[in-house]
Amino acid sequence: MKNLILVNLLLALAYSGFAQAGRIIAPSTHAWYMENGTIKLNEKWLLFHDVQFRRADLLPEDQQLLLRAGIGYNLSSSIQIMAGYCFVQTYPYGDFPVRNQFPENRLWQQLILKAPIGRTTFINRYRLEQRYLGNSTTGSLANPRFENRARYLGRVNIPLQKGDEYKLYGFIYDEIFINFGKNVGVNIYDQNRIAAGLGWKLDKKLNVELGYMNQMVQQRALQPNGKSVLENNHTLIVSLVSNL
Repeated sequence: MKNLILVNLLLALAYSGFAQAGRIIAPSTHAWYMENGTIKLNEKWLLFHDVQFRRADLLPEDQQLLLRAGIGYNLSSSIQIMAGYCFVQTYPYGDFPVRNQFPENRLWQQLILKAPIGRTTFINRYRLEQRYLGNSTTGSLANPRFENRARYLGRVNIPLQKGDEYKLYGFIYDEIFINFGKNVGVNIYDQNRIAAGLGWKLDKKLNVELGYMNQMVQQRALQPNGKSVLENNHTLIVSLVSNL
C-alpha cells in the first residue's frame, strides 16, 4: 500500500510537469492485443512469454510488435525473480511519427512481490531494462543507442463474485517508466500507464482480460520549434493470460 501511495505522489508531480508550457499534447486511440503466461517447470522454476500486437487507430496501423521471454524463480509464494530478453519493432504512427520503423533488443530483470489481503491481491513489480535501440532515421540496428530504464508497476486484483472459486474480477494498475544514462533525451520521465478493466477465469489456468489504458509517452526528441511532444494514447487492452 505504501508503494501505491508513492506512485500517486509521483503521478501528481509528473502531471504538474506535463501542464507546463513548451509541450505539445498529441492524443491517439490505440489497441493492444496481448498473450502472455508462464509454464511451471517445478515448484521453483518457470518459463515466461509475452507476445503483444500493438495497433494504432485500434486496428488498421502498426504501432509496435513486442516479443518477450524469460526464466523465473520463486523465492517464496509471494516473492519471484525473473530475467530475460525482449525484441521490439516500433513503427511510424500518430501525428508525430518516427521517420522509419526500427528494431530494439532489450535485456530485463524484475522482482515481483505479491501481498494478498483477504480476497484482494496487491502486486508490486520492479523491472530494470538495458535497451539497444535502432536508428529511426535509417531503420537499422547498426550502432544501436544504449539506454537504461527503470519501471515500477502497482496492480490490484479484486474478486467481483463471492467465494474462493470466483470467475469475474476487476483490476487496476499504474506503471511508471524512468530512463537514465548519458544517451537519454528529454524523456527522463519516459511514460506512465494507468489502466482498469475486467477479467474472467476461463478455467484454473487461463484468464481473459479486457480494459482501458491511458498511456502518456514523452517523446525523446524536441520538435523544430523547440517544443517536446507528449503522447496521450487512449488504448483498448485485450489480454489472454495462461499459467500452465
